Amino acid sequence: SSGINAEWPLRPGTIVASIFDHLQMLLALLIVPLFLRTQALNDNATSDIESQISELKTRLREESLDLREEMYSILRGGGAESTLAGAVRDLVNEVKYCQQVILEQKQQINTVQAEMMEQIQELKSYQELIPRIAAQQNWVGNVIEVMRSEVRLISQHKLAWQNSTADRYHADFIVDGVYTMSIDEAGVNPITHTQIIQSGNILMIDLGGRFKIHTVKVWNRIDGRWQDRAIGLFVYADEELIGRIVDTKDLYNFVVNKDVYARKIILKQSLVKQINLLEVQVFGSGPFGNQEEEEGEGEDEGLEKIDY
Repeated sequence: SSGINAEWPLRPGTIVASIFDHLQMLLALLIVPLFLRTQALNDNATSDIESQISELKTRLREESLDLREEMYSILRGGGAESTLAGAVRDLVNEVKYCQQVILEQKQQINTVQAEMMEQIQELKSYQELIPRIAAQQNWVGNVIEVMRSEVRLISQHKLAWQNSTADRYHADFIVDGVYTMSIDEAGVNPITHTQIIQSGNILMIDLGGRFKIHTVKVWNRIDGRWQDRAIGLFVYADEELIGRIVDTKDLYNFVVNKDVYARKIILKQSLVKQINLLEVQVFGSGPFGNQEEEEGEGEDEGLEKIDY
């Protein structure tokens, strides 16, 4: 109240100015202590920072000196070389070795690539030959098929067997290819001859494979005295009956009218007689595998007897 003018009544402008002056004084009283305190804190902080900076400079100077001494020691060939310079040298050498290995592997890769390209070119040349080889294979297959389909003599010089043998008249004479009109049956025109006089005498020819049988020719011995020993013979292709002999003549010709495949031709005497024959000729085509055999269509026994 001491700072207020005693004039009364006061004007509105004078009251406002007086209130403003009092507010300024209050603010001054509050701000000045705060400013003084802040200034003191700033002075202390500045002093601490300057102290820390001084310590850092001192440590940096010491570290620099230590580093300079270590570098001098390295340059002079000191013990630190084994730790740093040696490691650097080893690293350089290892890098050089790796570069050499990479170079060698690159050369090997180039060599392998070159060999692969050569092989690819060779394979391409072979690939070009495949059509020609296939054509040749087909041609050979056709030739073989033609040869197999040809009806030809398939029994000559094949294996032969009989259940007994008289003197020198072996079963091999039945397929020796000799069948003349000579009566020299022990010499130039030999015959086969079983020894035992019985029923069931057997003469067999092994063709060496499965053939389609077309014709079987049985040449009887020439002298008329013993030609009747052929009567009673049954002719089989494996287990298939293809003919029988019921009369006396020089040649019996059995043509098979249906598909008969066999490996063996068997002549079996049903009467109590010996077997005396000059030659047996088997004509057929093949050989064939089991899967290639065709189904027969004929209902008869496959026998046709032709007289000469």
